[in-house]
Amino acid sequence: MEELIKIHNPEFNEKEIQNLNLFISEEKPPLKPIFNLKGFLFGWFYLLYKKAWLETFAVIVLSLLTIQIAFILHSFLFLALGMVLPNILVGFYFYFMYANKFLKDKENCGIPLDKNCLKEKGGKSLKGVIGAIFVIIFLTWPVIYGAITKQDVTTEQNKYINKIIK
Repeated sequence: MEELIKIHNPEFNEKEIQNLNLFISEEKPPLKPIFNLKGFLFGWFYLLYKKAWLETFAVIVLSLLTIQIAFILHSFLFLALGMVLPNILVGFYFYFMYANKFLKDKENCGIPLDKNCLKEKGGKSLKGVIGAIFVIIFLTWPVIYGAITKQDVTTEQNKYINKIIK
């Protein structure tokens, strides 16, 4: 199994391979979650970097739902939780999420296992991270443009709501 993990993810060190092996093995997983500092610091960007597309989508949806609940309840606690939740999830459960991806990739590469397929599906990719950064910039461009040019970019509806609140 360690050889397959090294093929799938050559940049993993021995400790990371051992941690991933704990989750993949048929034995009972460890009682306490294993912490991944890179996953905690970079959140879902790190999952994108590791080509874990489905896991990234799940973490983003969970975060957006938490932020939506914050707006409904007018709670700064939920808003802060929605901002930090992806990093906590990825930091503590990275090996669990990545083990799921590894097993899924292993199944998709067929029997007997095609090592080139496993190598292609694993590893790392900056394309997803760069794409996500461009999407974020595209979605926040009106706000960025308004801040640079010192123009008001709010809609008429937002101006009306702001008058009612004040």
